[in-house]
Amino acid sequence: MEKQLKAMSVSDKPAAPAAQKLGTAPLAAKKTRNEEWGTKVNIDTNIRKLTIKPNQPIYKYAVQVNYVFRKPDGTEATIEMSKSAKKGTEHDNDKTRCQNVYNEAIKRYDELKTGGPFFYDRQASLYTLTKLKNESISFVVTDKICKRQNFKEAQFVLKKVDQSFQSTSNDVIKTTNSCPANADKTLLEAMNIIVSGPAFENKNVITVGACVHYLIDPTGVDVAYKEYPEGQLYSGVGVSKSVKTLEGTDKKVPSLFMTTEMKTTLFHPDYAPLVELLQTFRGFSTTLKANSPAAQRIEKAFVGLDVVLNYGVHKGLGEDGVVMKIRRFHTSAKETCFEVEKSTREFTNVFDYFKKKYGITLKYPDLFTIEAKGKQGKIHFPAEVLLLCPNQTVTNDQMINNEQADMIKMSAAQPHIRKTTTDTIVRNVGLASNNIYGFIKVEDPVNLEGMVLPKPKIAFAGNRLADLANPKSRFPTDFNRAGQYYDAKELTKWELVFVQNEEVQGLAKQLADEMVNNGMKCSNPTMSFIIRGDLEPIFKKAKAAGTQLLFFVVKSRYNYHQQIKALEQKYDVLTQEIRAETAEKVFRQPQTRLNIINKTNMKLGGLNYAIGSEAFNKPNRLIVGFVTSQRVGGNPDYPISVGFAANMLKHHQKFAGGYVYVHRDRDVFGSIIKDTLLTIFKTCTEQRGRPDDILLYFNGVSEGQFSMINEEFSARVKEACMAFQKEGTPPFRPHITIIASSKAHNERLYKSDKGRIVNLEPGTVVDHTIVSNVYTEWYHASAVARQGTAKATKFTLIFTTKAGPQAEPLWHLEQLTNDLCYDHQIVFHPVGLPVPLYIADRYSQRGAMVLAANQGPIYNEGQIDLAATNSAYGYGEKKLFTTRFNA
Repeated sequence: MEKQLKAMSVSDKPAAPAAQKLGTAPLAAKKTRNEEWGTKVNIDTNIRKLTIKPNQPIYKYAVQVNYVFRKPDGTEATIEMSKSAKKGTEHDNDKTRCQNVYNEAIKRYDELKTGGPFFYDRQASLYTLTKLKNESISFVVTDKICKRQNFKEAQFVLKKVDQSFQSTSNDVIKTTNSCPANADKTLLEAMNIIVSGPAFENKNVITVGACVHYLIDPTGVDVAYKEYPEGQLYSGVGVSKSVKTLEGTDKKVPSLFMTTEMKTTLFHPDYAPLVELLQTFRGFSTTLKANSPAAQRIEKAFVGLDVVLNYGVHKGLGEDGVVMKIRRFHTSAKETCFEVEKSTREFTNVFDYFKKKYGITLKYPDLFTIEAKGKQGKIHFPAEVLLLCPNQTVTNDQMINNEQADMIKMSAAQPHIRKTTTDTIVRNVGLASNNIYGFIKVEDPVNLEGMVLPKPKIAFAGNRLADLANPKSRFPTDFNRAGQYYDAKELTKWELVFVQNEEVQGLAKQLADEMVNNGMKCSNPTMSFIIRGDLEPIFKKAKAAGTQLLFFVVKSRYNYHQQIKALEQKYDVLTQEIRAETAEKVFRQPQTRLNIINKTNMKLGGLNYAIGSEAFNKPNRLIVGFVTSQRVGGNPDYPISVGFAANMLKHHQKFAGGYVYVHRDRDVFGSIIKDTLLTIFKTCTEQRGRPDDILLYFNGVSEGQFSMINEEFSARVKEACMAFQKEGTPPFRPHITIIASSKAHNERLYKSDKGRIVNLEPGTVVDHTIVSNVYTEWYHASAVARQGTAKATKFTLIFTTKAGPQAEPLWHLEQLTNDLCYDHQIVFHPVGLPVPLYIADRYSQRGAMVLAANQGPIYNEGQIDLAATNSAYGYGEKKLFTTRFNA
């Protein structure tokens, strides 16, 4: 100790604090369930409790699988397949490689043949119910594992994990923690693999990803089978599965539950030659140019697909082949040139390259090539040397006919049919066993109690209340106009815009009369006409004239919508568009007229009705929603559009917002929270005063991001508040509440009505038993399912500064969320998300549309310039920002 003290030094500079591990701060304390506010109702679910044998040990072993390849220079490259960070087909291929090497281990070691049972996740973890005598196994295999010519060997190492080596069935309580980083997920990880064991062993099942099991032969399952000639697409039916720890009914300890949800999905064919698939599309020819309308239509069906090279040394490699992702179609093999040798500046084209390098004379040299991204940039392949990779599902972006509508119909079964079908698939797959490996019993789906929240009061002008209990109403939450608009606006300078020679006679009077009927003041519009598809002169003239609104009436076949909205943003001129086909209905359908004018009044800054409730009657509370529409497919080089909306206008029930472009990343919100909130604070303060309470909703975030929201996002909100503090004014320290919401879950809830399974009534909440045992969570069904089965949104309270006597009870947050779903204003019924999120989602979509209309972002020295892109294509600097321009 004396030596150590002598060696110590003292500094007047404090040591830099170590970076705190994310997830060590607790989420908001769990609130007491709502047992009084509302009407009780019986709920059925697709969630099954797992009863597991007590004191059953589960051992975890670490698996490492390496592939060793020879490089051209004689050196070797070792790649670990068991910690694959790849995605899609390449990730699945790595898992298959690991399984192949593990199968070799079973052949070599009797202990892996007779012990166990063993459950391998095809990556870095092996679970077993019996402890291995030999806690370390390693070997090398060289034969029949990989088909690549430069393959040398595969290395296998199995050893006891350093931490969490042994878990038991009694460790459920350890799997959750109010500090997410302190939760021990070992048992959950094991149970997710073990419960899927019967499905993995079922020869009638294929597994996509980690947990979606599809039936190869769906005999006995009452779901229609679909095939599509173009692309040779075919449908599959299966079930997704997840095991999680939930509150349960035991007040002392939580329980394990398994959620099983029916999946109906379209698949691309496995290992199909790409050129043969192209030939199935109408308009295809072997000389088709990439920029032709037919090729552009076909391209949409293929962008984002994984293909494997199938020529020369790559031929016949299957899962060991080189995988590429289709980005777009390009010029033909004869027209596509590239540099072969930089030193000599030698160029060639794709056709000549394949002939010289591989001795392949392409059959279709005049057909467009396929562009992919390689290590050194763009690569272009002839379609005839590519095969589709297996087990690829069809994304919405790849559906170019009526596939999406068909899939919606297939999955939009009525509740009683959906539940029965799901239960049948679960049994056929093998997930509903009463005795899985002798220690797990899967119980019947949970039945529990929910609450139907009171409907808010809906007030029109003169405080005339809408009737939300009208027995003549088809749906209990639909309401009719009870009077003129609560806040009706004036439209004095507007234009009706038609395509030349396609004017709808008498439309102006119909629209003007409807405005007046709802309390608005309206002047007669002027008329403008689109000549030869040129829209820009109309906007230039409107901008110069100070026009309030350009009202477009065009036939759907013109598809001008994207261009109209891009020009609205460019010229800062408010627009509204209806189809000419819809305009014809205005003369005979009062509801159509009303819907159109509902939107007009909101765009002009009005309020069609006010919502009366205790929860939503706080003018000093600022409510903000953040949403991103991260869609699979599209151009992967483009930034993502994050939409936001807030009640920052003069009336606290009026919402407006915009969008911000950000780089594609796991966290798309963090970088913009502070600046976006500063803009919202400024607008709110100018419009109606500084708020003293802020509630933020983030939609589409996963549970794995809760710590980020709790610690990093909350810090950005506080930074925005401090940055908004002005010298000489009182401190700006509003209360802050942050809630995460998601529909990307597999839980399905049904109302059990005298033995009948029906959809949940709007306003139904469930906040116990099937929710987290450490977080405040609730499921909320807000809107009527017009077809099929309603899906409740899951809400999680992440962060709040309201504690002690100021703490907000759970019923109050539930009621506020429910009331916000009624504030859409355009349609007279609640929508599927609280309005700040619903509107923010629309803004996110608008941002993506404007970006596409401008053919992508602005670049600076080859890199995306987000600041310039947001300035040029956003609404933040426009006068329309303080309107609900996207109503």
